[in-house]
Amino acid sequence: MGTIALFIFFSALFWVLVPYAIYPLWQLIFPGKHKGYSYTELTPKVSVIFAAYNESGVIAQKIESIFNTQYPPEQLEVWIGSDLSNDGQDDIIRSLQTKYPNLHLHINEVRSGKSATINTLVELCSGEIIIATDANIIFNEKTIEELVRPIATGEYAAVAGNLTYKAATIEGNTAKTEKVYLNLENKIRLAESNKYGFCLGMEGGLYSMRKALWKPIPPHTFMEDFFQTVQLIQREKCIYYNPKALGFEDVSTSLKEEYKRKTRISIGNFQNLSRFSGLVLRNPFPFGTAFLMHKIMRWTTPQALILMLVTLPFIPYGFYLLALAFGIIAVEYLIYRGAGPIVYFCAMNVAMLKGFITYGKGVQSSVWQPTKRNQDES
Repeated sequence: MGTIALFIFFSALFWVLVPYAIYPLWQLIFPGKHKGYSYTELTPKVSVIFAAYNESGVIAQKIESIFNTQYPPEQLEVWIGSDLSNDGQDDIIRSLQTKYPNLHLHINEVRSGKSATINTLVELCSGEIIIATDANIIFNEKTIEELVRPIATGEYAAVAGNLTYKAATIEGNTAKTEKVYLNLENKIRLAESNKYGFCLGMEGGLYSMRKALWKPIPPHTFMEDFFQTVQLIQREKCIYYNPKALGFEDVSTSLKEEYKRKTRISIGNFQNLSRFSGLVLRNPFPFGTAFLMHKIMRWTTPQALILMLVTLPFIPYGFYLLALAFGIIAVEYLIYRGAGPIVYFCAMNVAMLKGFITYGKGVQSSVWQPTKRNQDES
């Protein structure tokens, strides 16, 4: 019994270490040669699309940031899908339509969720290239250009943007830990893009692709960005991670809000796993290997941690290891007076487990509430 328990314990430990240590180190130590893209003066028509629900606090700044970019205004249109907002957001958009004639507002007849709203906007827009974003992602003057030019050259089908948090909002342990996580993810995406010609995956708040390659998002999908990423890879299209395509957002400073957000992400992860798991065997390298080590093993880390806990009583010094683990968590909690890195890691894995259970019960809706930002730590 002890030998079997040891085997299970160390297998589960290895499962946890791969996505959080081994795979990142592999990508960062051997990042591949930066490919870049050729310069072009082509400026195809671009449609910036996003769904918005009760985003009155940021919607004006978002719109202004889009139209204040250096991209030719006559080649730019914006489509916003309001999912029946009731906080005055739509009135703000209407007031800006007189200033920006290429700003369009579509209001859903019923609450439909982000994926269904985006599908509608894609049908309505007329750009050759789509930029999908979120209401709280603020552009700089180069964002649109950097999202478009790699596609305009004909070298890439899509571009993953570089999301970063506004420096002024990095307050509290949750925000600082989430920033570290996002920075690491961006470095991994860059390495994947340089080595494999794709990254896993495009960030939903900031990516672009040819409209002709868009595939309608299945009903009730939460992670539409990953769906579009893998459907492009499935068709052997190249995706470029562009660190110069910057988007800025406020980070949630509340562990509770991050927990809810990670739960939604987890639901979407397992939706996409059920759709694309077969591609791992059909394309074992590089996609299958990257998908397994970067995503699948991370998404199933909670199950691996449960196996480790279950086997601890049956291995030598298991109770001491368990006591040590809980002791470290307690000390960190006291030091940080809240969510330090280890507590954050545990909370996010509980969220992923909850998302897995919710997915198993069946998902009937992808209607969402926007993540609250700049709250007190809790």
